[in-house]
Amino acid sequence: MRRLAFTLLCTSCLVTTSAYATGFDLREFSASSLGTSYAGAGANGQHASTMPFNPALAGEVDDFDISVSATGILPTANGNFTTANTSAGNPTGGTATPSSIISKAIIPDIAIRKRLSDQFSVGVSVTVPWGLMSKYSDTWAGRYYATKSELKTYNITPVIAYQPVPWLSFAAGVQVELIKGNLGKAIDFGLIGCHVNCSVPAGVPFFHVLPGQDDGKVMLKADNWAYSYVLGVAWKPNDNVSLGVSYRGKIDHKLSGTETYTLDAGGVGAFFNAFVPTQTFLNSAATAKITLPSVVNASMRLRVNDKWTVMSSVDYTGWSAFKQLLVLPAQPHNSADLTTFGWKDSWFGSIGAEYKANDQVTLRLGTAYDESPTPSGAATPGVPDSSRIWLSGGVGYRMTDNLDVDFSVAHMFSGKSRINQLANAPTGENAARGSLIGTVSTGITLVGVEFTYH
Repeated sequence: MRRLAFTLLCTSCLVTTSAYATGFDLREFSASSLGTSYAGAGANGQHASTMPFNPALAGEVDDFDISVSATGILPTANGNFTTANTSAGNPTGGTATPSSIISKAIIPDIAIRKRLSDQFSVGVSVTVPWGLMSKYSDTWAGRYYATKSELKTYNITPVIAYQPVPWLSFAAGVQVELIKGNLGKAIDFGLIGCHVNCSVPAGVPFFHVLPGQDDGKVMLKADNWAYSYVLGVAWKPNDNVSLGVSYRGKIDHKLSGTETYTLDAGGVGAFFNAFVPTQTFLNSAATAKITLPSVVNASMRLRVNDKWTVMSSVDYTGWSAFKQLLVLPAQPHNSADLTTFGWKDSWFGSIGAEYKANDQVTLRLGTAYDESPTPSGAATPGVPDSSRIWLSGGVGYRMTDNLDVDFSVAHMFSGKSRINQLANAPTGENAARGSLIGTVSTGITLVGVEFTYH
């Protein structure tokens, strides 16, 4: 039972909804590119902040530049659940209309480029490519799926670019990534105690508890460092056309940390700790494996005239690599547990335009379609994901010959995420969670600011 509790914790929290893009992908690398919904970002070498989209843009620097940006996340996320039952069939109790599920956040990024010679340039970026931050009440109706969920990544990527000719750049780099999780959920000790009661003579209940009315909880704190690579090509066949293609490799993480239990008031957890030989529900170390997917980006910028530039981008994210979560408890009495997912690879496509009002002011506009990797019927309250449409705008201002400031705003329009999780699911993953049916509606506004020094 302890193994199942830990597995459900990881399932519901490591993949809990991202407030910022489908899955739990974050694209907030460049506040200037946010104004065009990141259209053309992988072919835009004007600012160092675009290097995370394509490392070959390190070769676009004249001498030296640095970009510092921050994007504020202003989400709304509200649920409406029509069914919330324990595995015993009775209502779980608690609010069925949770609100403010997704927390506000600020995503910082920094990128630096330096030219070494006519042919070689180097760069480094520090980004937050994956993440989530959500919180439910400890007493909400779906608390056995998730309560508190935080997943943060910090990615340091040094790159080197080579230009055999001025209009063609090749680049490669190394991703060094830290992942940190702070994940919690409730445990239905009332359900466990009810099962124990079934094994004693009728009319002599061992525990005076009921499913959904005697909760404990578990919290996992874990982290890990892992490594991968990036590749990119940038090509400018003439002064009006810029093209870029890049590949960001997947990263395999093995998180290690500590899980901490808070036992129930009814005494079920304390009984298992004291009298069951396997000593379940004890604080201990644990590990969990998670694979963060690869991303392919193709971008184009076309200068129509001295005033107008149009652009587009396509991202392909390999979410099918996120197939499973392998949990290895430290307790020798608990076997390894595997949870599988049905996610699919997904597309992100954007188009945008820039208008150069004068030598100092540039206006931007863009839109995008962001496809969800979660198949229909596979959503959970931890991943109330749906496809999204972006609309964005921004302005860039050249304050001096050496300093640019950019400001952008975007809004994501999301459909309702329909959740239909049943206690008797064929995989057995919901055996301790119960059944949960309902919808989650989300909307996200992004506000970004960026400073670039040349």
